[in-house]
Amino acid sequence: MTGELYFKMARERRVHLDRIFHLQKRVEELERRLNCYPVDMVSAIPPIPIEMQIRLWMEEYGMPWEIFFCFDHKQWVDELDNSFPYFTENTCPVCRKNGI
Repeated sequence: MTGELYFKMARERRVHLDRIFHLQKRVEELERRLNCYPVDMVSAIPPIPIEMQIRLWMEEYGMPWEIFFCFDHKQWVDELDNSFPYFTENTCPVCRKNGI
């Protein structure tokens, strides 16, 4: 009885150690991929909640949230340029109102 319990626990330990090893490898891989981007340019978390239209544009064009965010006024762009995604000068409502 004690021997069976020992071997069961040893097997579970091996499974967990194997899982930890694979997760550590995955973390290393993702960190390598993240290191390709300058730290001051890319942020994983937007400063305000992402609106549904922005999510749809991100999926449709395969672009990060930064493309659709006005950093001057801290709000989302509400319309895209005619030449988007080849050229972008997307403006938020405040930028358009001020003629920027």
